[in-house]
Order: sequence, then C-alpha cells, then structure tokens
Amino acid sequence: MAFTEEQEKAILDFIAKTSAQAEKQAEAPAQKAEAFKTVVDEAKEAVNAEKNAETVLAKIQEAVKFNFSVKDFVEKNKSTLPEEATKILATVEGKVYKNEGEKANAVRKNLIESFIEKQENIDFLTDSLKAKASNFKALAETDKERRSQEFWDLVETGVELKFNKNRTKELNKLNGIPAGGSSGNILQDKILAKAKEKFNQK
Repeated sequence: MAFTEEQEKAILDFIAKTSAQAEKQAEAPAQKAEAFKTVVDEAKEAVNAEKNAETVLAKIQEAVKFNFSVKDFVEKNKSTLPEEATKILATVEGKVYKNEGEKANAVRKNLIESFIEKQENIDFLTDSLKAKASNFKALAETDKERRSQEFWDLVETGVELKFNKNRTKELNKLNGIPAGGSSGNILQDKILAKAKEKFNQK
C-alpha cells in the first residue's frame, strides 16, 4: 500500500515524537540519580571541610601553645640543653614566618638538630630514640621542619634522661659511690626507669 507524501510526513513526525518522549523518560531517573548524588557529595564535602577546619584549628592551637611555652622549657633546662639553645629562640624570633605553625616547626627543628649533633646527648637516649635520631638526620631539611613535631621527644625525653643520669652521678659522688659501682648502677637504673616510664619509652 502506497502512502501519500502527507501520510509519510505524518508517520515520520509520529515516530520522532515517540522517540523523543522515550528518551526523556529514560533520562529522568538518571537525572534524579545525578541530582541525588550531587547532594550526597556536597554533604560529604561539607563534613570533610569541617573536619579539615577542626584539624587545622587544632594544629594552630598546638603551635601557639608550643611557641608560648618553649622559652620556659629552654630556660628550665638551660644546664642540660646545648648552650646555643637560647640563641636559637632569639634568632627565630627575629625572622618572619607565615604562621605560628611554621614558626614552631623552625624552633623544634633547630633545637632537635642542636641537641642530637652532640654525641654525649645521643648516648643518653634509649635505643629506640637513637634510631629515631638517625631517621631525623636522614631527612631532607624541609621534611625536618615539616615533621619536627613527631621528633620533638628526642629533645623533650632526651633532656629528662640526661638530667636524671647526671643527677645520679652527683648523688653517687655525695654518697661516696665510685662511678660504675654496683650500688650506683642500681640507683641509676631506678631513676632512668622512672624517666622512661614518664615518657612511655622502653
């Protein structure tokens, strides 16, 4: 059966409209899914942003706390720390840093380097801290600053261990116990054990 030109045109228009409607119906669920996904993603991004903000705030607070207290720490441990420790603080104070975190990293990095460059200070450390000191020395300069907080116990614990060992020697001397004597070693072990326990070192 032959169709007139008008009939063919009508049939083609009908097919085109039907196809367009089918495509729209198929796209609708996909668009809804995409819209739902976008909302979920935005919510996740908002949560992550809040967590990141909290992390940044915590780091800033920690840096401010460190910068505020490090001067007292150095003053309190002046006899145990390297003699240039005070000058390190003064030098850092004379420089301009982007933020408190950058300043804290500079202080820690330089105090750590100053402390562990002397072999006598290394000798006071536990085996785990000696290994940690070696790891710190192997880092690039930028990484030493960036990761200075995780290595700060080299100074904090090292100072405590050194102070206690020196105190043991003084007590032994006052009590007439020769260096390396059995009684002196027992006392020294007790004091060092207390210091290690305080900083959770084994």
